[in-house]
Amino acid sequence: MLVQADARRRITLPPSLGIQPGDAIDLEVMEDGRIMLIPVEAIPKHQMWAWTTESKEAIAASLADPRPSVEAATPEQVESIAKRWAGEG
Repeated sequence: MLVQADARRRITLPPSLGIQPGDAIDLEVMEDGRIMLIPVEAIPKHQMWAWTTESKEAIAASLADPRPSVEAATPEQVESIAKRWAGEG
């Protein structure tokens, strides 16, 4: 696909690429001069903990856990469940 930069060095990407206004794109200049545009999803720093390998593995393990869910309605129930999980109760 051939595109041409305008006077401000901007290019227009065709709608068929699925890139929407406001989408984040990583621009990488290769050693041979090629330019690679990679659509990305920005993750706020306060949510980065959820994207560590350990967190993703823990989430996957919890989703695969066959035990039924437990709902705690009071602080006492939460404490009881936490002790059970920790092997104290």
